[in-house]
Order: sequence, then structure tokens, then C-alpha cells
Amino acid sequence: MKNKIILLYLGLTLCNIAFAQQNTNTLFFLENAPQRHSLNPAFEPVSQVYVGITPLSYMGLSGGNNALAMNDLIYKRDGKLVTALYPGEGDRLLKRLKNDLSGSLDMDMALLNFGFRIKDFGYFHLGVSMRMQTSMSLPKGIMELVYTNDPTISEGRQISLDRLGLNAQAYTEFAAGYSHNINESWSIGGKLKFILGHAYAEALTTNSRIEMYPDRIKADINGDMRLAAPIIQKAATALNDGNRIDINNIDLGNIDLSNIGSYFSPAGMGAAVDLGVTYKPHPQVRISLAVTDLGFVSWKTSNFTLRCDSAYTGPVVRYSDIAGIESQNIGATLGDTIVKSLTDFATKSFSARYIDDAATNKMLNTRINAGIDANFCENRIGLGLFSSTLFRNGRVYEELTLGASLRPVNWFNLALSYSFLNGRWNSMGAGLSFMPYDGLNFMLTTDYIPFTYADIMNGSEKMAVMPYKMKGLNIGLGVTIVIGTNKKKNKQELTNTIHISELKKA
Repeated sequence: MKNKIILLYLGLTLCNIAFAQQNTNTLFFLENAPQRHSLNPAFEPVSQVYVGITPLSYMGLSGGNNALAMNDLIYKRDGKLVTALYPGEGDRLLKRLKNDLSGSLDMDMALLNFGFRIKDFGYFHLGVSMRMQTSMSLPKGIMELVYTNDPTISEGRQISLDRLGLNAQAYTEFAAGYSHNINESWSIGGKLKFILGHAYAEALTTNSRIEMYPDRIKADINGDMRLAAPIIQKAATALNDGNRIDINNIDLGNIDLSNIGSYFSPAGMGAAVDLGVTYKPHPQVRISLAVTDLGFVSWKTSNFTLRCDSAYTGPVVRYSDIAGIESQNIGATLGDTIVKSLTDFATKSFSARYIDDAATNKMLNTRINAGIDANFCENRIGLGLFSSTLFRNGRVYEELTLGASLRPVNWFNLALSYSFLNGRWNSMGAGLSFMPYDGLNFMLTTDYIPFTYADIMNGSEKMAVMPYKMKGLNIGLGVTIVIGTNKKKNKQELTNTIHISELKKA
């Protein structure tokens, strides 16, 4: 049972809430990290030149879901360990889900990062990155299926399965950016991005429902699916017999892999822009605002419609199926029942009809980043507040992060943060940017370090430790060559700026 619940939790955690496709929010508080300009193109690195080359230039990973943590799935009730799948525990989980369960897993890897400053003119950036973004949504009705107790089922009760969906895309981004200090108070920046798309997949149900009966379910599922990738499109053509694809009659031997190179040609192209501005109402206080990844990709997709035979019937999962079973066997029993039902459903009733090849314009995951930070003690201590709003697949995700930074010496920058909306008062963020050797910068950040852990046991043997109240994670790691980081000179320039401003006020 525990293993089943743990696998379910990992699937939810690694399957995002508000973090995706950007460096962590804690990076905002690391002034000497070269990657900081990705949050706002108006930010200028402290070094005169920086160079990052894969595989260590930058690697970012983020994943999670919008509702559930491990303690929502397995917990103690009246002194004994129970799971959310146990009879009588459904209300607790359904209240957490609200309308649906959505999750994502994103990866960002920089192949090349290069930037340099031209005195009295501005800072220039060039970069190449590979990005992968996946997300899914499960309607609340799916969980209602699990928790429906057969004595309460009225004849033909309907449960909506609308907005059961999956979205995934992978692309390479080529970026060129520039920032400029207009005066002592204002600075601006921007980036132009060219997108080379590799693969795209999207599926979404509409007008779909399940009818519940005491001894069976009846499914009527409709939806659309779009696929864009040379290997997928060629496979679809090979499998397409009479303009219809039926998974009962798929013969993978019909797929021709002789010209493998053609399978990896571009599946889409697009463009995007980053825009940013900063304003200093006081020499030690800065306000920043930026929009990143404002753009789209035009995918050359193969379109399909999904259909399920509305006459299909299958077994219903009932409380009586698991009542009285020992707790360690509940997960296996329920899991086997669900898997058998879904397998039977897919092999007997699911089919897809090929429509045509058409272009699909997909917006990128756009963000609006806003922040305010203040620095004291000759720039050795900083405090700030950072807001990041993500627009993804027609939804809006928000995170608000409070942070403090410490820069006691010119080669060391430490930051601690707390993210209010997804931290559950049970995690904190941390960031580190330091130069152990002259000319080499290391950066490591995360927004969610959990405080509470649970032991994963196999009988009496402790197998692992898992965060107990965390519903997502993110991490960023980078190694960059930096040139021209004379912090003593920078601090002197800051001091001179403060003195000049005070003289002007006088």
C-alpha cells in the first residue's frame, strides 16, 4: 500500500504549480549571479564578461501540482495509518482538489550563455537553450469515480470528465538581448528570441462524461488531439489505414525508420520577446518590472479526433471492494482494479480518426515578474519582495516570494527566501552564488526546501526519506566563467553615486 501511495505522490509531484520555465524566484536576491538577468532583461551582471558552456552553464528543473502533498494521501487517523483511498476518507481529498488536479514537469538547459558590457553603451547577451515543458490536468470527476460508494449511486448518475488534458512541447531557443542604463534612476532591457520547435502534443476532452450504475460505468468520451513531430507524423501516416487509427490493430512494423534523419527536422517555428525596466526612487532602493517569453510557436501538426464508444461499460470501483482488506494490501487491490478497468476500456473502445495536417499556434508560457529590493551597509545586506505571475494553457499561476541576501565579501552571495502561496508554511528557499576561484562563478538556488520528512519503510527496514508536506520542487544550477568582477571598485562606484545624489539633493 505504501509503495502504491508513494508512486502516486511522486507522479503528482513530478508531473507545476507556479514554477516553470524560468530560474527560481530566489535568484532575484543573488545580485552577483550572471543568470539573474533571465528574470528581467534590464538587470545587468556585475561582471564585465560572462561565458557559460553546456553542460554546466545552467540546468533548471521544476515540477509539482496545484493541490496535493504526501500528507494528503497517507496520514494517521485515530492512532492508525490510513490512506486517502481508504473508505470514509474521500471528503478530505476532494476538498483539496477544488476543481481539478493540474501538474507539470519542466526542464531548461542552457547550451551557451555569453554576455559583455561596452562602457557607456550597455550590456549585450547571447544565448542558446533547450526547453521541455509538460503539463496535465485531471478533472475532479476522476476522483469522484474512485470515491463513489455504490449505495449512493442513483441510476444513471453522471460525472463530468471535461478538461482531462495533456500538453507537452520541446524546443530550442536562440536569444539576443541588450540592456542600457538611461540615467541614475532608470534602466531598460530587452531580448529577441527565435524558437525552433522539435515536438508538440496536446489532448483535451470536451463534452465527456461517465454514467454511474451500482454495478458498472458507461463512458462517452470525446476530444481532440494534436501532434507535431516528424517521427510522430510519419508514424501516424504509417498506422493510418482507411483514415482511421484503431489501437486494437496497430502494427508497429509498418513504420519505416530507414531515413531516420528526417524524423528530427523542425516541427515548428516561432518568436518571443522579453522586456524589462527598473527604476530607483532612492539610490539604495530599486523597483523592477518585466514580461518574459511573450510569443508563440507555430507547429505543423497532425490533427486527430478522439472518440470512445458510448456503449462501453466496465466495472465500477466500490468501497466494498476494499472494505475489510488489510491496509498494506489496499493499494495493490485498488490499483489492480483501476488498471484492469482502464486497460479494458482502452483496448476495447478507444479510437482516433485522422483529420488533416494544419498549423497550430501555441502561446509560450509567459510571465510577468515584478520586484522591489533595498540594499544596506554598503550593499552587504539586501531585502526584497518578488512576484512572478505565470500564464500557462489559459490559466494563471502566482507566486510571491520574500527574501533576504547577504554579501559579506566580494565573492560570496547568500540568499534565504519564503514563498507564500505554495510554501504551506513548511518550506523555505535558499540561493548561493560564489566564486571560489577568480573568474569562476557557481550558482545554486531553490524555492522550496521542506521542513517535514517521512521515513519510507519496507517492513522494519528504512528505505528512504521523503518530504511529507511538499507539493512541488524546483532547482537551478549554473557554472559560469566571469571576467572583470572588481567588487571593491563597484562598491566605491555605489558609494560615489550615493554621495553625488546627496549633493544634488543639498
